[in-house]
Amino acid sequence: MATVMVVDDVAANREIVRMLLGFRGHDVIEAHDGADALRLAHAHHPDVVVSDVLMPGIDGLELVHRLRADPDREAAQAPVIFYTANYLEPETRPIAEACGVSQVVLRSQDPDALLDAIDTALAAGPVDISVTADEDFAQTHLQTVNAKLIEKVRALHDTERLFEAMAVASPVGIGIIDRHGNADYVNPRLAEILQVPLTRIVGSGWLSCLRLADRDADAVLGLLHGAGGDTELRFTHRITWPDATVRFLRVHLRQTHDEDEGLTGGVLMVDDVTDVAHAEERLREESRRRQDEARHRDAERLDSLRRMAGGTAHDFNNILGAILGYTNLAIETITDGREDSSIPAETAASLLGDLAQVVKGGERAKALTQHMLAFGRREVNQPAAVRINSLIEGERESLGAAAGPACEVRLVLRADLPEIKADPVQLARALDNLVRNSVEAMPAGGTVTITTAAAGGNVTVEVRDTGIGMTPDVLERACEPFFSTKSSTGTVGLGLSTVHGIVSQAGGQLTLRSEPGEGTSVTIALPAVAGTTPVPPPPPRNVPRERGGGETLLLVDDEEAVLQVTARMLGGAGYRVLTAPGAAEALRLLERHGGEIAALVTDVVMPGMDGRQLARIAAGRRPGLCVVFVSGYAESLFDENGNNLEPGSTILAKPFDREKLVGTVRTALSLTQRS
Repeated sequence: MATVMVVDDVAANREIVRMLLGFRGHDVIEAHDGADALRLAHAHHPDVVVSDVLMPGIDGLELVHRLRADPDREAAQAPVIFYTANYLEPETRPIAEACGVSQVVLRSQDPDALLDAIDTALAAGPVDISVTADEDFAQTHLQTVNAKLIEKVRALHDTERLFEAMAVASPVGIGIIDRHGNADYVNPRLAEILQVPLTRIVGSGWLSCLRLADRDADAVLGLLHGAGGDTELRFTHRITWPDATVRFLRVHLRQTHDEDEGLTGGVLMVDDVTDVAHAEERLREESRRRQDEARHRDAERLDSLRRMAGGTAHDFNNILGAILGYTNLAIETITDGREDSSIPAETAASLLGDLAQVVKGGERAKALTQHMLAFGRREVNQPAAVRINSLIEGERESLGAAAGPACEVRLVLRADLPEIKADPVQLARALDNLVRNSVEAMPAGGTVTITTAAAGGNVTVEVRDTGIGMTPDVLERACEPFFSTKSSTGTVGLGLSTVHGIVSQAGGQLTLRSEPGEGTSVTIALPAVAGTTPVPPPPPRNVPRERGGGETLLLVDDEEAVLQVTARMLGGAGYRVLTAPGAAEALRLLERHGGEIAALVTDVVMPGMDGRQLARIAAGRRPGLCVVFVSGYAESLFDENGNNLEPGSTILAKPFDREKLVGTVRTALSLTQRS
């Protein structure tokens, strides 16, 4: 292990050599110039000196000359190795031989070359030299340094010309900025980009010519002063030319440092990216247009599905109404036969059991048609002024039952909310569906939070769960009918589509937000109104079978099976029923039996003249005639905003059972007789 003194005016170079020699176990002394090296040589008497050649003040050549002439012979005899990137070995050989330099090693060589040179010098021991005469050294030194300076000056001129050529040809504006914020150099392109003369940009004018916002200007100056830890700054800047043309500039400022890592300023690069900005804006507009088109296509597709679902459910309602009607008639006949012993009790029980299964299936089919009609926004509804908090509080028990024992329903209801206009029965069904969907998304249990609020003229109801959430592709199709990720059967896949239809029919909007593992949030937004229509009372349940008072009814329906079963139900309740398969026949019967007919019970959707037209003509001929509209299709009785096209009228939704049919007709007759 030896003591090696490293002499170099660049700290990074000294650090590299120190680390290299440290791996060999040498002790390293660092000197930052020739004068410092002479002082340290006297103090430490190094075994080897590794010195750069080109240094300010006392360079390497002068250092060796003075060292060899030093009266301290131990310091003077230290072997010296030139480690340089500026001088080639032939250039330093004359002076090196004159001064007793052991070897010349180039920095471009393998690091092992320096280590080998140090080992050789250590093996040779102290240098025994005769010092060159001062005049010979001065002449040789002058010639060597002068030749190298001329070479460096020429190289510098070549570099300057190359930089100037590159800067002038650059499509990017360039500025060399010192740490005080003054531009020492700017290229012509920067003046062209800023549309100002070069003379205004040099010095401190470049910052005002850029017309930066205060925040950006402070960031630029902070970077030049070394504030913060950033070494570069990038941002896009909008500028207006004198002719009012708007341009977009991309500004990039990078710090510059000297060889001792001192901050000297920065390099400013400004690029006119107006074309790129316009292209990006066109791309964004195109993307928005495509998204709008995609949403429009989705809306059209959903609307087609709605029309198909609504039309199918309407036709199915007529079929289902006949099936349930005749089944209930059969049940009544068998029940009566069992009571009067005309049918054996065992046979009656067997038949009633079979028919009960038919009714059960019919009720499931009835629920399915209601889902389809709700999705298609074609369900017959009864809009009324609703206070949403009261409705939710009233449904608290049923919502808790829908959640089951493993899940909790939490209500966060904001007070003093305005009223909304909606069918309370359908709205309660929508909330029930949302809670059930949430429960299915929380197989291990969780919390369903129902929150009400007012926002932007709407009353909102948010149903949020802590479930597994949905992926983007599932979220996109969540409101489609019969789309589901569940493996069960039945009416699966109609929950959200039904809710969407109910909300849409009420003039509201449904918004879904979900991420995998983050749960799902469904928000219903309904317009706030100053409601005046009272909420209708719920239909009676488990009431005794009603009987008519013998009045004559005119029943109209274009479906033969529905017409006949409805007539039998009304006839069995004590009414005299006249039937007509269409409006033309109904008007003839009205003309013939006008004074006898107490009520017109008519289907709405019929070929030719529909039920509404028939009712207007009938009311013109018989003022005060009681009218009951029968329909399973809301499009014929309600406009797009859910408003009843026949205000004050009695509406019976298909399919219906005997009690509902007779009760509705009895109520309508009573109201007409009172008025």
